[in-house]
Amino acid sequence: MGCLMYKGNAVAVRGAYHEEDGSCCQDSARVYIADDFAIAAVSDGHGSEKHFRSAAGSEMAARIAVRSLCDFRERNGGFAEMFRRDERNAARRIAANMICRWNSEIASHIGTKPLDKTESAINRKYGGISNEVMYGATLIVACMFEGGCFGLQIGDGNVCALSGGKMILPMPDDAKLIGNLTTSLCDSDAIDNFRYFYTKQSVLGIMLSSDGLINSFVNTEDYLKFGQRVFEAVKSGLTNSLEEHLKTRSREGSRDDISISAITAV
Repeated sequence: MGCLMYKGNAVAVRGAYHEEDGSCCQDSARVYIADDFAIAAVSDGHGSEKHFRSAAGSEMAARIAVRSLCDFRERNGGFAEMFRRDERNAARRIAANMICRWNSEIASHIGTKPLDKTESAINRKYGGISNEVMYGATLIVACMFEGGCFGLQIGDGNVCALSGGKMILPMPDDAKLIGNLTTSLCDSDAIDNFRYFYTKQSVLGIMLSSDGLINSFVNTEDYLKFGQRVFEAVKSGLTNSLEEHLKTRSREGSRDDISISAITAV
């Protein structure tokens, strides 16, 4: 079998609520395509008052996730052997590295960009907010490679994949996600709140999305059908209209920011 090749696309759009109040998009999305593997990442900044730097936090998270996976692969000579040997340990090592890097970058960012008057007032209002909470965000990252696919997630959002000719939801559910409550990179026990999946079965496409996307659909079946259309668009290179479609979906559906990151084998 020849080496697989990949295509990808990442889009993050400002939701209708944020368009109306003039606030920025809190979501971030990234893809990284290499010769023999591909990475997708999505992060959703919490956006509430005490998470006043979560737009920066989500940008850091998506970028760091890609870098962490690339470094993990380089240090260990690939993904397949590490996950075959001990998938839980491999996932936990990656999660720990992402958390450490995210916290380190936050410290650097706040060191070069101290709180302004408005941010300081919010900080005092809550009796002091930890740096991590100021930048609070969720994170999903996934990787496709010859012989397997894996993903890690903390917080809400969704993962769908094309495997065996069917659209599936490979990520395990999280009982801690109830209503609007979500786990987060800023949790003190973030390392224990990551969940993951790993499969050696053939995966031809994977899409990550913030919760603003699935909340714009009536049901999961429609969400999966949309995911399959995204794979077709990415594979054919016809993604020019995707950003505007997501903006319309937000306005007519969830009204939230929407981010997606999709990779496909070609």
